[in-house]
Amino acid sequence: MKVNKMILNISLWLAVLAILFIPGNAPTEGADRIKYGFPLRFFIQYQQNSWFIKGVSIDLFGYFVNVVIIYAVISGLQYINNKRKNRRNDQ
Repeated sequence: MKVNKMILNISLWLAVLAILFIPGNAPTEGADRIKYGFPLRFFIQYQQNSWFIKGVSIDLFGYFVNVVIIYAVISGLQYINNKRKNRRNDQ
């Protein structure tokens, strides 16, 4: 299977932008932290440090799983759209 670079680029950016546009999850127990990311939480911000980068944890495996999930969804939607267009042209 050939990787579509445009869809991969969109998937990479959507996974990063999910941190900004989708609300985080703040667990009620344990350390004060907020988890960001969609569909998997991969960016964790701990509230105990005043310095921005010192209180951040990034799970790269979770990020790349998000990219793969988003890539698969976009590719599937593109495949369904192409099939629908081909049916219209055949009629």
